[in-house]
Amino acid sequence: MALPRKAKAFYTRGMMAGGCAVGAICRAMTRWPAACSERGAAAVEFALIIPAILAALLGIVNYGLAMYDKMELVGAARAGAQQAIFDRTDTTAIKTAVVNSTNLGITTADVTTTESYLCADGTVVALATDTCVNSDPMQYYMTITANYTHTLLLLGTTMNLSGSVKVRTQ
Repeated sequence: MALPRKAKAFYTRGMMAGGCAVGAICRAMTRWPAACSERGAAAVEFALIIPAILAALLGIVNYGLAMYDKMELVGAARAGAQQAIFDRTDTTAIKTAVVNSTNLGITTADVTTTESYLCADGTVVALATDTCVNSDPMQYYMTITANYTHTLLLLGTTMNLSGSVKVRTQ
């Protein structure tokens, strides 16, 4: 089967001329046949793309480590919430429970406890000594928050993470 005239001209003058992808350039460079060689092209392309791939991989690892630390903080705050259910007045024991339940190296200064109060109808009460309308029983809540400064790999920059849990204590 013969090729049409236009296709034959393309193959002889274009793509197939001299075995080079761009035939016109190769015909102009017949003095330097090595200039038409495609040897090493894969290595150059790999060298150009590998920094982008490594940067993306580093970003994924940094994100994963930060999320692991965040989950660790939430778990530690839950341990403090369990202590708060047992005794909501002993904030030192609550903070110590949070610190002891994580390996992140936080201190009791990184842990905050906040008590809040609600009436049964959902009204927010400012102080525990206040009373609710119709003498409804007051509900006591404790919010335990653990804070940690996460350092990113290779970049040296930091990121503030916190884990928080709110529990009804009475």
